[in-house]
Amino acid sequence: MPGDELISTFLTAQRAFTDRVHAVADDQWALPTPDQEWTVADLVGHLVTEHRWAGPLLSGVDLDAAGAVVADLYPAGPEPGGPGLVRAWDIAAAQSAEAFRAYGALAGTVHIGRGRAPAPEYLEEMNLDLVVHAWDLGTAIGYPDPLPGAAVTAVFADARPVVERTPAGMFAVPVEVPADAPVLDRLLGLTGRTPG
Repeated sequence: MPGDELISTFLTAQRAFTDRVHAVADDQWALPTPDQEWTVADLVGHLVTEHRWAGPLLSGVDLDAAGAVVADLYPAGPEPGGPGLVRAWDIAAAQSAEAFRAYGALAGTVHIGRGRAPAPEYLEEMNLDLVVHAWDLGTAIGYPDPLPGAAVTAVFADARPVVERTPAGMFAVPVEVPADAPVLDRLLGLTGRTPG
């Protein structure tokens, strides 16, 4: 997918996740999510951390240096839940969007868990994470609106190679979904989630 389409998908998926973060009620932060190890607060905290790393990684530093930058800026990590975690997400989302939209951001490589990778591959992985975790969060809190169809379709087009190059254990074992199932269901099945 061309870089401008990747960025457009990223911004759309990020807005979908933001809408769901802002919809979390005070008594929902401890609810379980489809990602079995995480509560709602854990899930949002994971995305906060992930998006805080985007700027340092896109600047070209290695994982250790990026981690040091994030730890220096945010020594306490994400907030545990509530309005503080919502604010933390909004700031992290704005920073990562700015980093990916910066001139030349997708021209280089980034150092991620599996080694050096082209920046567009990193953005493909971020897009998949945003869409799937937006579904996780929406399912956990009973969010009524569907995910944006264009973003789901765009992410699904890149999903199989993303899953295949991701280190073992990052996704659950794929769930079989009929070939004629909706695109979202096929995406969820590929990432080890049971649709519906």
